[in-house]
Amino acid sequence: MAYDRRKIANSFYLPKYPLLSGFASLMDFTGSHRRYLEKQILERSDADAMRADWEAVGEDLWWAIGEYEKKRKERDSE
Repeated sequence: MAYDRRKIANSFYLPKYPLLSGFASLMDFTGSHRRYLEKQILERSDADAMRADWEAVGEDLWWAIGEYEKKRKERDSE
């Protein structure tokens, strides 16, 4: 369940220094700060998606191993 809390927390961008970040966004006439924030958010989203995919693969592997062990025990007991 820790992953769910992390996922929710990571879905929001909270700047480390909100006052400086707000000032930077006010003075960002070229839009470079906004592009930087967008890039960070997209990279974090990609990392979360990859983590979720690999967690699903891991769960499937553990399920397959469990099924194999059950069938092997049934076969050995016969």
